[in-house]
Parts: sequence; structure tokens; C-alpha cells
Amino acid sequence: MHQAVDYLMYIPDSLQLFIKWIQAFDIRTLQTEEDVEKKFILPMFQHLDYPDSCRQSKYTLATYDLDNPAKQLKNAQIYFATDDIVRQNSETSLVIIIYLSPNTQYFQEAITQAKFYSRYLKPLFFVVTNAYEIKVLKKINYHREEIVFDTIIDTLRNTQIAENFYQQLNFNQLRKANKNTFNNLYTKFNSIEKYLRRHSEFGIFLEKSEFEPCLIKENHLLVIVKPKVLIECSLPQAFSQGHCLIRFSNINLRGLQITLNHQQILGQLMIGLQTKPEWGCRRFINKIDVDTFEVNLGAIKIFLSELEAADLCLCVDVICQEYKKTIIEFETNLETWNFKFVEFPKTRGFHLFSVDFKLWKMMHNFIKKFNYAQGKSEWHLFDQGNTSIRVSRGIRDHAFILPMLGNSCSTLSNNQVDILYEVNDVHLATLERSKLSSWQEDIGPRGTWTAKYTKTWLIETFIPKVINYYSQQHQVLEFELNQNIIDAPNQHTSIKEINDIKDLLHYLRELQVWLNIYIENITASCLQNYYKVFTNLIRNTDYTITGIDYITKSLHRLHWVNTSKDLEINSLADAINLLDAQVARINNIKYESSLQADLITRVFIWIIENGKVNYSQGQLNAAKQSLLPLWEQCRFEMRHVYPYR
Repeated sequence: MHQAVDYLMYIPDSLQLFIKWIQAFDIRTLQTEEDVEKKFILPMFQHLDYPDSCRQSKYTLATYDLDNPAKQLKNAQIYFATDDIVRQNSETSLVIIIYLSPNTQYFQEAITQAKFYSRYLKPLFFVVTNAYEIKVLKKINYHREEIVFDTIIDTLRNTQIAENFYQQLNFNQLRKANKNTFNNLYTKFNSIEKYLRRHSEFGIFLEKSEFEPCLIKENHLLVIVKPKVLIECSLPQAFSQGHCLIRFSNINLRGLQITLNHQQILGQLMIGLQTKPEWGCRRFINKIDVDTFEVNLGAIKIFLSELEAADLCLCVDVICQEYKKTIIEFETNLETWNFKFVEFPKTRGFHLFSVDFKLWKMMHNFIKKFNYAQGKSEWHLFDQGNTSIRVSRGIRDHAFILPMLGNSCSTLSNNQVDILYEVNDVHLATLERSKLSSWQEDIGPRGTWTAKYTKTWLIETFIPKVINYYSQQHQVLEFELNQNIIDAPNQHTSIKEINDIKDLLHYLRELQVWLNIYIENITASCLQNYYKVFTNLIRNTDYTITGIDYITKSLHRLHWVNTSKDLEINSLADAINLLDAQVARINNIKYESSLQADLITRVFIWIIENGKVNYSQGQLNAAKQSLLPLWEQCRFEMRHVYPYR
């Protein structure tokens, strides 16, 4: 006892008070869960210097995981680095404490709940206790937790242990910590990971260094974590672009954070989803050795092991599938697919149609005259910004229209003005301030207008109104101005509505162009049915087809296995037999050269265009069904991926 008193003389007052309190604590006074909170947790953290103003007893998580029991968790205390309630969030959280009744042993369930909270609040520590036992776990973002203390309370009566406890958890220590670099447990390792793995004594530390796998979806935030890789992604939200952050658990890459913007995600990551890294289907990764991959992310080149490359690809698949889904939903809901996508610095939109400059001048004057702030008639709809025109009732935006002068979108003269349906971040901000749970709920004539609806309204309602309004003043005939609307409607039958085999040619040609510039290998699974069905579709083509030399040349360029002599193609029947061989081949491989798929598609196009094909309705329907997903992938990548490669 004398030694303990001497020891206390050399330590700070606040630490002395904590040690004296914990040594004097009488656990026998605790009977209920409330006792644990009031008589143990609160005084303990007061002695650890936590202000009461930095504590919250209840904290609502903004998550859709409503069935998780942690959503109804009541017996929790959360301490933050600030007493500003507005700033008490995941950036400032320090410790989560879950307290149990004195006789309760449900520690594992409580730890599970704490982990759930930790995903969103990202504390530095979480504590679980029933006042008899206490477990303190150190939480490093996305890594497995490290148990710092797992002991009975009586152990803390030891002065040295109590001091260690205080030093780990006191408020003044934790609030200064940088969460991004806090408590790197692994600085003891300065050698490369492969070397460490050859020494079993380091195995436990390497295992701890890995991330703990999880998947978090919170509004537009998506986080996917694998042992070697984690990606945090802000998904594109209707009118706004997304971005992502990539981190690695490898000790050599610890601290490396690679940020990719919207264009880099689309241009680098989106190709070759659901394929293994060694297949050569992804443009950002290249196998250079038995267990080494070269990876290019943004402007950064790194080298990963086979396991790391596999985890990276798994994470990329989850992120990109959701990213792609979001973009497709945006285009589908706003009916923009049939309009040309146009992008300039600080401007994105869809070309609806073009008008003569004389007509545009009338439209512009009408817009200025009928500003929505200057009247309440049905035509007071407009607000002229710096460049774009807001069609709005003041409290709700319908659409943003952007005029572009010159040859920005079409092969028109400089006397033309292109009318764009603008993708505007201001519109998204307006929707976010509304009470709607998603922007899709606002689509319609009284809310957000689609591109198709906007075009129809402009041509059939707005422009006739403008012409009628100014016709007498300018002494021009209405039909003359109507001729100054240049519109290029979609002339192609949709795949689902095709009833003539010739109508497939437009889509096959677009597919061939896509395959011709694809460069990377393409997964065989998406081509297997396409090869089979289209070979069957053209099987009964009249043998008198012209251009058999073109077919022969294309088939000769294909890669043939186990063929030692030149292929003999003397008739269309020989060509069909060779296509059958390609169908058999692709069913036994994992990936296909894009050149192979390009050449086979050229053969399909030539035969359908130049031959007399005898086909059944069933064969045509099967061809449409097999072509649709491939063409939709082609359409998405040509529109959203290839411009950024």
C-alpha cells in the first residue's frame, strides 16, 4: 500500500482522481441496468474527463436497416469530441458504451450491436460492460477490432492497469486523435508483406491488418469492404456525378488513398465486370507474373498480389454494378436514351432538336417577357439564368433548357441554335429540399419533366404559342417559322417490336462498332447464346447469296484451334458449319477475344443484309431476346464509358 501511495505522488491530479475512484468503487451497490449507467458508466467517464455536454444517450442512425436490433438500442452512451450537437456525428465520435444489467452475460450480442453502430458513427473505441466485467475494443475503420481490455473490474484496482486504462480512454487524449491515421497498430512491420507471411509468428498481426468484410448502403453512399481492399463510393444522384475512394490493407500500401472521379470510374473500372483479373477483360489490371498484377487507378500505378487483385475486382464489381444501375435508372426515368448526350465543361445535357436563329430570338424574347416572378399567368414559367433557362413555377422546377449556338450538337449551319435538355445540379438540390424520399417520385407534368415530355411540350405547345404571339408583329406566316424547327426523330424500330429480320441490322451494326473498339477480352457467357441463336437464325439462307468471298475472308481471320491446314469454304453451308464450330468452342471457354466477336458479327450482318433468309417467328424472337442485353451493354458503354477511355 505504501508503494501505491508513493506512486500516486508522481502522476497528474486527474489520473490520481480516476485511480482513487476506481479503487473505491463498490460493485455491490449495483442492482439494475440503470444502476450500471448512473453509478458506474457516468462517473467513470466523468473521471476520464468527458464533459456531459459531449454525451448523447440516444442517437438515431439514418439507415434503412430498420430490422436490425441495434436500431432500437436503448442502453448506450455515445461520447463526441465536441459539445456542438450539430457537429456530433461520425467525424467527431470517440467512444460508444453499451451497458448491461449486472447479472447479464449477453456480451456477444452487445458487441454485435456496437459493431453495427460503429459502421455509421466510426468511433475510436467501443466499450461493453455489466460493471462486473468490461470489454474495450479499439475500432480502426473497416479493420477487425482489437481487444484492448477484457477483464473484470477488480483488475482495474491495480494502479498500473488503471493508469493504462486512463491513458487509452481519457477525453483529452482521444479528442486530439486524427481518425484517418489513428493508432496504426502495425508500424512494427517495416518489411514487405510477403516476407512477413513466411514467418508464422507474424501471422496474427497480418490477419489483424486486414479489413473486416462488410457492405454498407446508406442513401447515395455505398461502401464495400473485402479483407484486402475497401471502396467508398458516392453514387451519382440523378443530376449529379459520383466519385469513389479506394484503400488497401496491405502494410506497404497503408495510407494510400486513391480517389477516382466520375469520368475515371466509368472509363477505367466499368469494363469487364464479373470477370477474373487474369482473364484480360478489365482495362485497369494486367497480370505480369504468377502472383503479381499491375494495376492502374487514376494516375497511380501499383502492384498487387493475386489475392489483392481478386478482392479489388470483387469490390469494383459491386460498386460499378450499382453505379451503372443508377445511371441507367436516371436515363430510363427521364426518357433520355433516344437523345444525343452532350458534354462540355460545366455543361451536360441531351440534344432535343434545333431551331433557326430567327425563331430562337422570338423564343428568347418571350421567355424574358414571361419571367415567373413578374406575373401569375399560365405562361409565367421562366427564369433566365446566366446560360440555361429554368422552366419553373418558382417553388418547383420542371426542366432546365440550354440553348447552344453553332455546330455544337449537329451538322447544322451557324445560323442554328441547338436546344438541350440540361442536367442541372440545382435541380437536384431543389428535390433534396423537398419532402420526397427520392427524385423519381417527382417525375410528371406537375413535377420534373422528362426529356421526351420537354421536347413534346416545346414543339407542340410552347413554340406554337410563341409564333402566334409574335406573328402579327413580325408579319410572318406560322408555317414559315414551323419549317425552322429541325428535328431528327428516331427512325429505328425498338428491338422488342421488330418483326422483320432486316430491322436487326441497325442494332447489329452498332454492336459490331462496339466490338471493334472494345480492345479487351469479353466474357464468353454474354456471347454464348448470341452466337448460337444467330447461327440458327441464318441457317436456312439461300445458297445463292452474293459476297461469299467476304464471308470466307472474315472466317479465315478467326482463331481456330487444332487446325493444321487452310480452312476450305466453298459454300454457305461450309460457312454455317464453321459458325457451328465457333458455337461449340465458346461454350468451353471463359472469355472471348473482342476481335473474334467482331468478325462473327460481321458475318451475321453480311448474310442478313445480302441473303434470302428463311426463318421462323420463334427464331426471330430468340434472336431479339439474345441481342437485347448485349446491345443494352453496348449502348451504355458507347454512351458513358468510351468517351472517358
